[in-house]
Amino acid sequence: MDAHAQETLSYITSFLQEAFGLPVERLTAEATFASLRLDSIAQVELFVTLSDHYGVHLDDSLASEQLTLGATAELVDSERARAGESVSAAPAQK
Repeated sequence: MDAHAQETLSYITSFLQEAFGLPVERLTAEATFASLRLDSIAQVELFVTLSDHYGVHLDDSLASEQLTLGATAELVDSERARAGESVSAAPAQK
């Protein structure tokens, strides 16, 4: 995982800690939504939050129980790059 994806992963883990009270030691790049017991509503909430925070469209149909947090971070960065944004640029602010 590159540095940009690591920064995105850090945002994801912070969000999951705050929104769902998940312990930080469980929030690894390899953790799946299933292993974290995140239901489909929580997955969509995460995708919407990431879309809003980074100013990209994430298709929530890509969320699945087997998707890892690391793969989610890479998906966000891929969408940012596809949208023509430098992944080193600051995320969209609300």
